[in-house]
Amino acid sequence: MIFIASLNTEEPILAKQIAGALSIPKEFLNKVMQILVKAGFLHSIKGPAGGFVLAKDPKEITIFDIIKAIDGTNWFDTCILRVGPCDSQNPCALHDYWVKIKNQVRALLDHESLADLVKDMRNGKRVLQFAEDFILLKKIKTQMGLN
Repeated sequence: MIFIASLNTEEPILAKQIAGALSIPKEFLNKVMQILVKAGFLHSIKGPAGGFVLAKDPKEITIFDIIKAIDGTNWFDTCILRVGPCDSQNPCALHDYWVKIKNQVRALLDHESLADLVKDMRNGKRVLQFAEDFILLKKIKTQMGLN
């Protein structure tokens, strides 16, 4: 998502180009991309000029939205120490601490948008790791506004 949002173009990009640029197995990436299409974050365009484009403004997509679409929210609902119920009526030894930590993480992820991450990347505050042997690396970095 960060990769697509940072391209500065409305042109679709192929999953194999993203996979090559980021050294991600193409089959795995295709599954993730389909999840993001079903969640409404990406459009999949068929045909020779096809590929993937953002379906929403990056300012409208939070990091929590992306995590929720791909991995779900079980992490926010589970106990850190045990299997089974852990709530205020039946707390584990770390329940109160864990609730505070989960709430802080959730607030952070809800506050940060995809646009925020792209801005930070362009300002050098975050790094997107590229495969150095990717043929189109220079072109992609130029589109992203990176050196």
